[in-house]
Amino acid sequence: MARHSDEELGRLLEDTGELLRDVEVQPGEEFSLDAILAEYGSAAGTEPQEKQEPVPEPEAEPGLEENPESAPEDKAEPAAMTEAEPEDTASAPEVQEPVFAPDTEAQEAASPAEPAQKEETEKIPLETIMDQTVSRVLEQEEKERRQEQKAERRKEFIGHLGALAGGAVKQLRRKRPPETKREDGPAAQRQRQPEVPVDEAALEAKRQYKKSRGALVRTAIPTVLLVAVTAGQTLLPLPEIWYASSLLRCGVMGGLLLTAALLAMPLWQELVRELRRGRIGAGLSAAAVTVLCLGDCVWGMVYGCVLVPLSAAAALVIFCCLWGQMLRWRARRDSFRLAAQGGMPPWVVCGSEAGICKRRGTMDGFYTMTMEPDPASRWQQAAVPLLLVTANVLAGVVCLSGKMPLQPLWIWTALLAASAPLSLPLSGTLPVGILSRRLYKSGCAVAGFAGARSIADARRLVVTDEDLFPAGTVSLNGIKVYGEEISKVVSYAATVANAADSQVLPLLEQMLTAEGGSMQPLDDFRWYEEGGAGGTIRGETVVLGSAYCMKQQKVRLPKELKLKTGLFLAVDGQLTAIFALRYQPSRNVEWALRALRRSRMVPVMAVRGCNVTPGLLKRSFKTDAKAVYPDVSTRLQLWQDMERVSRPNAVLYRDGLAPLAEAAIGSRRAVRAIRAATVLCYLGALAGLLLCYYLTGIGGFASLTPLRLVLFQLLWAVPTVLLAGQVKYF
Repeated sequence: MARHSDEELGRLLEDTGELLRDVEVQPGEEFSLDAILAEYGSAAGTEPQEKQEPVPEPEAEPGLEENPESAPEDKAEPAAMTEAEPEDTASAPEVQEPVFAPDTEAQEAASPAEPAQKEETEKIPLETIMDQTVSRVLEQEEKERRQEQKAERRKEFIGHLGALAGGAVKQLRRKRPPETKREDGPAAQRQRQPEVPVDEAALEAKRQYKKSRGALVRTAIPTVLLVAVTAGQTLLPLPEIWYASSLLRCGVMGGLLLTAALLAMPLWQELVRELRRGRIGAGLSAAAVTVLCLGDCVWGMVYGCVLVPLSAAAALVIFCCLWGQMLRWRARRDSFRLAAQGGMPPWVVCGSEAGICKRRGTMDGFYTMTMEPDPASRWQQAAVPLLLVTANVLAGVVCLSGKMPLQPLWIWTALLAASAPLSLPLSGTLPVGILSRRLYKSGCAVAGFAGARSIADARRLVVTDEDLFPAGTVSLNGIKVYGEEISKVVSYAATVANAADSQVLPLLEQMLTAEGGSMQPLDDFRWYEEGGAGGTIRGETVVLGSAYCMKQQKVRLPKELKLKTGLFLAVDGQLTAIFALRYQPSRNVEWALRALRRSRMVPVMAVRGCNVTPGLLKRSFKTDAKAVYPDVSTRLQLWQDMERVSRPNAVLYRDGLAPLAEAAIGSRRAVRAIRAATVLCYLGALAGLLLCYYLTGIGGFASLTPLRLVLFQLLWAVPTVLLAGQVKYF
């Protein structure tokens, strides 16, 4: 008898079928149990052997020594080694006798039984499973690949089958671990990056901000002196020695520029870090202009100078780069400081298909988005090297064409200074810095330009009941009951309001406590399109909603009723109670609605209160908000979308509509200011570069004075300042 039951044999057959899925077999080629055993040996776990002639009787003894565990005394071992063989076949001793019996007569006696056993083996379910599996494999795989991998696949199958017959079932039944889905793309990379705690980020931003601000204040002193000297030598009469001595003039202006450069050490440290990371910014232009201008000053001190050094223009470039660096760290400090002081934010601002909305969430991803560069910084990666190369080429053309100029370094400096506008480091940092400072006072923080851009892309703002009428603005003026106990009425109304998460639930809970009522079990809860909700309480149909909802449900109302913001309760089609509500408008909400209208942003009313309608908004806030009031199913879907957690584009620590509107409007203005300032910045750089090339090419050095170059740079920086200022006023 075999040592394995029918259940174990079934599992072995299943495992064998799983192994055969990866085996490739040529058409017309069949695998049977006898063929496999005859080719690779009937003993389980033995190595595959080639067919040999019948072993003579005297040579059978060594075979017994090689397999001592399969001695003739163990009668159950042959059955164990052919676990896939059915129990109704010939007995195990008769099958294995030709291999181990030393008697040749027994060998001859066992030979007639082999054909019968073979016929029975071909009819077993294992062959059917093999044929089905092989046919599926033949349909999926290509013919050329089958022919190449035939030998290798067959070897794997034989090894697995030997392990199966040897009792390694557990190893074969081991499941392959599920493959994890590979995530690629910038968004996935941002998610895999470790998120720095906001408190640590706030401390680092504060340290960098103080460092940059100190350097900016110190650098301002030599910069102002250089601008004053440059303007004074043109507009004011200076001592004659100033004009006569090139050594004095170049020494003073070069010394002030060198002082400004040394005081701007945080700028150069950041430049080195960015260059190591393979990033190029406005700091590289400042460094190039400074080095060339210092070289021109040294040239003038040694060989004399006819043209006044452009030290003021170079110092202004350094000053503006430091200013942009300080603004960037100040914006990050304000955002991280608010997030660190407030702890877990009550609201996060995210984008959805319906528009901008606020929802419950966490700070995960806020740091990563805040640290992402703005488009002005990304454009500098390609624009700054292009401008530098163009300026160098044009300077070479001017210096090598025609006659040799008196001061080639001066021309080179002028072209580089013109290609490095003052607005280059301010176009992206100044609007975000002003926005962060404005929102910090309102209890809101935007996640840098990335967060502002995500908010600015939407033109709609999802508004809820709590946004329009915060806590304390809704009150209960009275209640009128018809034919029921007040405790029952309040219990029914509070039960439905609790299921609907209504804004009037706190008012009803106070009455519930005062009247001694309790929450009741509610069945079949549903919403009504007309403005209400209801269900079944103790077998009674309860509806809580507006007057219009009562009329649609065929509930009779008093003829003398003139209540516009009442809440009605009906039980089994009969009016039971009327709750008189009062909605007190908030000035902040009114301001927010007006600001949204001026900014052409449309509020989407995701409200669940039956009385909160566009008519109520018009009466309460005296403004035409032009809001979108979708149907009840859409409003409920908006509420479900708002409950989903996503990456925060901004965090809010104040309730109401005003902080949300400020974040939305401010982000839109900041993004538009950055984009416009970036375009104007590079237009100014191109215009300045071409103008300087033209004047230096024709020798118009009288028109290209240091003071005029400074004024040209300042004038092109004015639009950036004006555009950034619009972010604050809305």
